[in-house]
Amino acid sequence: GSLRCGDLTLDPTSHRAFRGVAVIDLTVKEYRLLEYFMTHQGVVLSRLTLLKDVWDKNFDTNTNVVDVYVNYLRNKIDKDFDTKLIHTVVGMGYIMGIR
Repeated sequence: GSLRCGDLTLDPTSHRAFRGVAVIDLTVKEYRLLEYFMTHQGVVLSRLTLLKDVWDKNFDTNTNVVDVYVNYLRNKIDKDFDTKLIHTVVGMGYIMGIR
């Protein structure tokens, strides 16, 4: 059941995330976005793909909602840790994995 990326664990039954022993509180949307990243590790995900699959919308590409939520996630799962898990691929989108 659990999804893992390095020392980050996502528990789908409790909808909770852990980085090592630290519990990470996520909103419903943050959880969905993180779950999507974790089930697509190593794949470059464009903003349009994320909008379509996580937000169920074909937004105008001018929206920055994806960037805002990626930043929320980074603040929660990456900021206080040496190993970053969410990476920006300039001009393409984001990728999750250990680099």
